[in-house]
Amino acid sequence: MIDAAVMGAGAWGTAFAAHLARTGKKSLLWVYEEDLLDIIRHEKVNAYYLPGYRLPDTIECTNDLQRAADSCTDIIIAVPSFALRSILQSARDALDGKRILLLTKGIERRTFLRVSQIAYDVLGPHAQVAVLSGPSFAQEVVKSSFTSVVVASSNKNLSLHFQAFTHAETFRVYTADDVVGVELGGAMKNVMAIGAGIIQGLHLGNNTLAAYITRALAEVKRLGQAMGARETTFMGLSGIGDLILTCTGPLSRNRAFGIELITRKPDEILASQKTVVEGYYTTDAAYSLAKSLSVEMPITEELYRIIYEGKDIITSIGDIQKRDIKEEHL
Repeated sequence: MIDAAVMGAGAWGTAFAAHLARTGKKSLLWVYEEDLLDIIRHEKVNAYYLPGYRLPDTIECTNDLQRAADSCTDIIIAVPSFALRSILQSARDALDGKRILLLTKGIERRTFLRVSQIAYDVLGPHAQVAVLSGPSFAQEVVKSSFTSVVVASSNKNLSLHFQAFTHAETFRVYTADDVVGVELGGAMKNVMAIGAGIIQGLHLGNNTLAAYITRALAEVKRLGQAMGARETTFMGLSGIGDLILTCTGPLSRNRAFGIELITRKPDEILASQKTVVEGYYTTDAAYSLAKSLSVEMPITEELYRIIYEGKDIITSIGDIQKRDIKEEHL
């Protein structure tokens, strides 16, 4: 009997399936790439995204999306944000009435919708949707390092269900009802981690990094307030917690992308790796979203100009430093 279907065999989806296995649950892991499916089946290792860790025998794999959606009631989705809509559309009928937990983080570029909004848009307003966010590197979760996250939904009973379903001694799960704030914090930390990578790569120092993280948080809070999020949410796990981790942790893909931007063009970096850099896509969406809401986001704007318009990084940093002095507002 399958307890949970995990759609998406990237690092996070694979680690989450392994986590569920440690809680005694059997997962069906949907793998997009046929060659990766063969590797996992024969070697019990996700060689592309989570090498070096042998997967538990209770994780079954498939590349049949419909089979995964039909297999059980609890569906965990961990696909990249740019693929979320098409995956949901492909499995829409089979997902009817299922409990859905989204591990995906991001903002849709064309519509500016958050991931839960994409799910409701495809599955209908009565879909049972929750989101999970917080400081959680897949490489540490898979090793059972202590981790703490938050599950948010407008449906309190659904939040409580997934809290109980995913909680473990080394994986502490809180609940929240500020879905906007939790999702926005999870999405924007990927953007801000790119800037942190630039700071690290240029060896600008810890003073600079601390100032940057503080002002990045203020920027995310401004956008959140314009979208109806609660300010206190950004002081929690999906806000400052995730921001600190992705801006300072060496396992952050978005931070690594920022470091590489110093010497390489964005397209070259993306073409050279299999892993998805969510911050690349979210920077574009967040920049346009902020413009539409008339929210001042100088860090996001400069990152957009660096990534999408080829602005010189040193010039960009200088433009940030030359901004008018003002009273601090957090």
